[in-house]
Amino acid sequence: DMSALSGSGIEVDIYGRELDDLTAASQQVMDLLNSVDGIENISNGQEAGDEEVHIVINKDKAMRLGLTVAQVYQQIAAKLSTNTTATTLKVGSETYTVTIVDKTDAPNLNDLFQMEFTTTTTDDDGNTVNETHTLAEFASRTNGNAYASIARENGSRKISVTSETAEGYNTTLLSRELEPKLAALTLPDGCTAEIAGETTQVTEMIQQMVKMIALALLFVYFVMVAQFQSLLSPFIVLFTVPLAFTGGLIGLLVTGQQLTMISLMGFIVLMGTVVNNGIVFVDYANQLRMGGMERRAALIATGKTRMRPILMTSASTILGLIPLAFATGEGCNQRIAMGTAVVGGMLISTLLTMYIVPAIYSYVSTNRSKLKTE
Repeated sequence: DMSALSGSGIEVDIYGRELDDLTAASQQVMDLLNSVDGIENISNGQEAGDEEVHIVINKDKAMRLGLTVAQVYQQIAAKLSTNTTATTLKVGSETYTVTIVDKTDAPNLNDLFQMEFTTTTTDDDGNTVNETHTLAEFASRTNGNAYASIARENGSRKISVTSETAEGYNTTLLSRELEPKLAALTLPDGCTAEIAGETTQVTEMIQQMVKMIALALLFVYFVMVAQFQSLLSPFIVLFTVPLAFTGGLIGLLVTGQQLTMISLMGFIVLMGTVVNNGIVFVDYANQLRMGGMERRAALIATGKTRMRPILMTSASTILGLIPLAFATGEGCNQRIAMGTAVVGGMLISTLLTMYIVPAIYSYVSTNRSKLKTE
């Protein structure tokens, strides 16, 4: 469901058995959404329904007049049908039906209720008598609107009330505000309502992301253990991950982007990208230490030597993603959120890596040396 990926707004699904009850419940939900600031363009999807007329036949009256519902229906259908199939034409391998449409005698509602039905009865003397009756004698009519669509989910009828989030508001926060109000709403018997759409999917996505991030961190850690031949050095590099996440959130906040499913995917991309800077720094510092250089001198030399490669690597990634962060055109909102998260995370993590990683490296190395001395 791609509609949930772009942070478009709040959707409320209403379930029930009777269509009239569902329509009434959807109107209640629409009134509730209208009362919440930040929600606009509310719709239950039934505005496009055609007008229709319900003709209700009183079976008892019709039977007393010698008519059945089937007879009445057949005569009304014949009166409404103004199309006549005249012939068929065959052109090559294609066959076309020629239909004559007669609109000169198209009936209106008043004409229908003046339709005459002829019945045959027997009088007291046993003679056959023909009687003429109009539709208005045994039928009534009501006007209404047809349903534009009838949806089902798990065997239950459903109407979805959709809306859009106004600029400057957050869909998730609006959903939290709406949830207790929706629970307190008194709906028709047999109807239930629940918040769905983007809010539900973002919640599920966050739960899945916790598992994905934990698994990704574990894989990254194992790769770095093999690289550094150490169980402790990879922890220094992993400190760049929260720096990147902070930068991504700051980027979304500054640009006014919402935390949607697409932007959350950008954070997963960040996890595998930002550790590169830390790996370059820590690996070179370890090489200098193994060559006999003192810890502080090794960190200073690493900062001077590896600053250019780190900046070049980060700059190439950021410049490559800038078109994504400033995309225009149809569906660009999805791409902008992801690009903004990655660009913001790379910017902040690159700047802070040059300060945080050396400090953590120095702290870890000092404590490890103390442990060895003791």
